[in-house]
This record gives sequence, structure tokens and C-alpha cells, in this order.
Amino acid sequence: MNKRIIKYSGLLVALVVLWHCSSDNNNDPDPDPNPDPNPTEATSTVISTLSVPWEILWGPDNFLWVAERNGRISRINPDSGAQQELININAVEQVQESGLLGMVLHPQFTNNPYVYAVYTYSGGSGLLERLVRFTYENNSLTNETTLLENIPAASIHNGSRLLITPDLHLFMTTGDAGNTSLSQNTNSLAGKILRLNLDGSIPNDNPFTGSYIYSIGHRNPQGLVLHPNGNIYSSEHGPTNDDEINKIVSGANYGWPNVMGVIDNSNEEAFASTTAVTESIFNWTPTIAPSDMVYYTGDAIPEWTNKFLMAVLKDKKVVALTLSGDGNSITEEASFLEDEFGRIRDIAISPEGRIFIATNGESYGDTSATHRIIEIHRLP
Repeated sequence: MNKRIIKYSGLLVALVVLWHCSSDNNNDPDPDPNPDPNPTEATSTVISTLSVPWEILWGPDNFLWVAERNGRISRINPDSGAQQELININAVEQVQESGLLGMVLHPQFTNNPYVYAVYTYSGGSGLLERLVRFTYENNSLTNETTLLENIPAASIHNGSRLLITPDLHLFMTTGDAGNTSLSQNTNSLAGKILRLNLDGSIPNDNPFTGSYIYSIGHRNPQGLVLHPNGNIYSSEHGPTNDDEINKIVSGANYGWPNVMGVIDNSNEEAFASTTAVTESIFNWTPTIAPSDMVYYTGDAIPEWTNKFLMAVLKDKKVVALTLSGDGNSITEEASFLEDEFGRIRDIAISPEGRIFIATNGESYGDTSATHRIIEIHRLP
């Protein structure tokens, strides 16, 4: 056959195929059975009328569980934004950074419908901190049981992030309550990471015999996450320097107030010469004010897959951190959503990989009713 005829025949076939594909796109008889819920929006607001949400969790009921600093715990439908109040804790004392703070659900919630929470209350000589457990039944939280109380607290530096590990131990961060001398004092529960049995008793294998203390030398750790490698990591507020990421080790001393970040000056070297200090694995100077951390294994946002995601307050963003293979350092840092939503306090992830953030207004101490939960569908 003539080469020219072959050429034109091929061109005719290509035009027919192109016309056919175009026709299918304009009149698709089989639309995607699982369309993107927000095909034109990177984010959507779930609810915008919260009073300083401090903790958001994805519950086994496929609702968001939210602790607000004013003392309210509620369930929020992630699709409609409808909010159902479960309890408003009258004993909560909210002063500046204090109030109802950390919360976690029992990992076997169906058989053990327990909710653990931390809040500050008024003691005889000022603010104190209390760890409690509630029972969830009939759409309310009842039977408040105190597991641990009389922890030093203040209007600042209360820590309060909670984590339950697969071996059913409860970890709790505490801040130094504005008193730097408490962090190195093993007779005080302030400035520590604590480890409890779920009934509030002290585990027999804790590093300090007869004590809830798991690690010491902390200033104000507000992030706590279990990595798939089995290690626990924490984010911690520094003063004006050395916000930290720490790998939490049983019995370790993280140095505050004598060591900040890594040992890099003569005063820190002098302290470390007589005291074993565990240095941070990553730090920020000037500070950015890190809050909660989660570990993201989903693929909806590939830039975040298999990374720590950290909520940031002062610098108003989400930071993605890549952990080294040996788990002992951060190898990459990337910032996202900068100045998009104001201060970001917390992050929650559903088992299917849906991502939610809780905002804390535009400035420190902002308690106006502008605090939101936002779902991130993709990066803007």
C-alpha cells in the first residue's frame, strides 16, 4: 500500500479516537462512584463556634471528640458540623493557658467506654491539675473518677497531652507551672512525663520506684505521639530559644532549665558533666510554639505521608517532619498552611486518612468565638 495512504489512514483513526474520547468526557455514562467530596476546595470548615478547642480526636463512632478549654467535651459530626455536648465540667478553672486540656479515649472503647481528660482546678493556694476518667453512656459522660490530682499548675506551662500505648499504659505530659526548679525535682510531678496504669496506679516497671515519673527535665511538652517504630516522641515549648522534638526514653533527663535543646555552651556542659542529659533530636531558635503531633500514614496528601505532622501556634502553620531510619534525628522539615488559619492547636486523623485541624484564633489568649475545626482535603 502507498505510504501516503497509510499515513492518512492512521491520521483518520486518531481523529476518530480523539472525537470518541471527547464525547465520553462530555457525556460520561459511568460517573466516579466515589467523587471527591470537595472537588473545588482544598479545605472545608466543619464548625466555627468553638471556645478554644484544645484536643480533637477521631472516635470509634466516626465522630470528632472535642475538648474545649472552658470545660466542655462534645461529639461533632465531621460531615454536618452538628455538635452534641456530653459534659460541661464545673470544676474546670480556665485562666490564660489553663482549663480543660488533654483528652484520650480508651483504645478498646466498645468494651471499655472510658474517656480520660486533664483539667486545671482551684486548689487551696492556687491552680492545680487533675487527671480524671469518665464513662460514656447514653450520649453523656458520667461517673467522674479521679486518677491523679494535686499536680502543680499555673496560668502557663501545664503540658497535659495524653497518650495510651498498645500495652495499655497512659502517658501524660506536665509543664513546670512557671516554676523552673520543679522540672529537676523528682519529688514533684511538674515538668515531667508521667506513666500510669489505666486505673491510675503506678506501673511496677516505672524507672523511678513508686513514682508516676517516666522522664524529667521538661518545660512545657504539648505534643506526644507513638511512632510505628515503637518509640514515643514529644514536642516541647522552649523560652525564646530551643523549641524541641524529643525522643522519650524511660528514666531520661531532658535538661530543663539547665540544658535547652542540645548541649552547646559552657553552662550546659558544666551541668551535663555531673548529670546525664538526653539532648533534643531537633530544635527551633527562634521559637515557633509547637503543639500537638500526629504521625500520618495516609496518602491523601502525599507530601505528608509517613511524616510527623505538628500543629504550630506562634508561627501559625503545620510542620511536616521526616524521621531518620534509626529514629534518632529529624532529617527534613517542611512548612504548610502558613498564616492560612491563624494559630493551630491540634490535629486529628481518621483511620481512612481524613485530616482535621483545630484553630486557636489569631493571638495568644484569644477566647472569642472564632475557633474552628477545619478538614484538609488537599494542600491549597
